[in-house]
Amino acid sequence: MIVNLIIIAAVLTLAGAFMWLKPSPRDRHLNRLRSKALAEGFKLQSVRLSDTSVEGRVNDAHVLQTLYQLKHDFDKETAPYFTVQRTTGVSSAFLPDGWKWADKHRPPEAVTERLSDFLSDLPERYFVVDARPDGVGLAWEERGDVDELPAIRETLERLIKLLSA
Repeated sequence: MIVNLIIIAAVLTLAGAFMWLKPSPRDRHLNRLRSKALAEGFKLQSVRLSDTSVEGRVNDAHVLQTLYQLKHDFDKETAPYFTVQRTTGVSSAFLPDGWKWADKHRPPEAVTERLSDFLSDLPERYFVVDARPDGVGLAWEERGDVDELPAIRETLERLIKLLSA
């Protein structure tokens, strides 16, 4: 009898270990979404940003976000370099309510004015906008399906056009 109990316990332990290895529904969703994004020409990159929630600001916490990026070679002399993110705290100067600079880099004043208008029109699901000399990116909640990728591409193309003007 005890031998049978030991065998059952061992089998249940092994089965439990395999259940831990199985991806969660959220992991499977992100895998499908990110694989489709890569297939459609997006570059994905993880960035470490300040947690702008109340608890995050108090504890000086950070979060990892996934940027969906489109590559674009900006003019070397006027190439943008900045990151902005949504915040529940105090907004940064020259940005609309709910947005703050996430790094020390700032674009020229003329670009900041156009950027402010662009950020004001963004849906709530987008919470990080990033620009580098080699392209632009944004982070979003990743709750939607692959059907949202064309809207993300269109938003990034508008940002490229805004920063290239």
